[in-house]
Amino acid sequence: MAMTLRWRSTTELPVDGSPLKPETFRGRTSTDAARTPLRVGNATAELGDLFDVEGEADDERLVLEGDLRCVSAIGRGMSTGTLRVHGDAGFRFAAEMSGGTAELDGSCRDWAGAEMRGGLLRIRGDAGDGLGAAYPGSLFGMREGLILVEGAAGNDVGLQMRRGLIAVRGSVGACLGRGMVAGTIFACGPVGATPGVGMKRGTLILLGLAVDPSEAFPATFAHAGGFAFAYLTLYQAHLAERGFDLPSAVSSAVLDRYNGDLANGGRGEILAPAPRPALKVVSPS
Repeated sequence: MAMTLRWRSTTELPVDGSPLKPETFRGRTSTDAARTPLRVGNATAELGDLFDVEGEADDERLVLEGDLRCVSAIGRGMSTGTLRVHGDAGFRFAAEMSGGTAELDGSCRDWAGAEMRGGLLRIRGDAGDGLGAAYPGSLFGMREGLILVEGAAGNDVGLQMRRGLIAVRGSVGACLGRGMVAGTIFACGPVGATPGVGMKRGTLILLGLAVDPSEAFPATFAHAGGFAFAYLTLYQAHLAERGFDLPSAVSSAVLDRYNGDLANGGRGEILAPAPRPALKVVSPS
């Protein structure tokens, strides 16, 4: 039986939810768990002051319910078990997690999965800026693991990403994969300005690019031709096993490859469908 925390507070003060992860409640009763201290604004409250607490988390399953937009860092640093949140969440959802599964049936604010080191993060709504990114001043973003987003994501997805896999179903903001060191990102919807700027290595697959690459990509990327990338079949199967289906033709499609960022070694790549030829209207002479 999972332990369930139902939000009942009316506070609008920021709440530090970093203790809200499965390992915090392992082997504890609901009565004991309700005494867990949480930072609320500049004061401290007990978990039971904010949530109704039911069940036990002996099987390392934790469920949160309610509008949790003022609760940040839920699942931060989790290493095991299953965390499921029904409702929207605040900043840094499942940031720095190293194992287990975190699922959000809603949307979240910035820095979800930031500097993630392992595990599975699934967001069924939208994510804010900095998904899987490095914090300001940090050397690397996401190091390992898998992030799946069914909605849209903001700017700086995969900033300085070191390793791992990110897939976003909806649109993505500007600077996708900026300063990326390695890893792979699938963007199935429209993409904002300057994807891949400053990237050293790694791969961006932009299946929903809605504009001419010459208008969207940094000038420091060079077109290398069109190819069929058989290895995409492996990614397609890997993601399908986790309920994230890519377009069926992705494994056989011919995609244009752009090498870059040439200002930073040029060993990264962006794969995108070839731009459609512009329709020219010829007036009768």
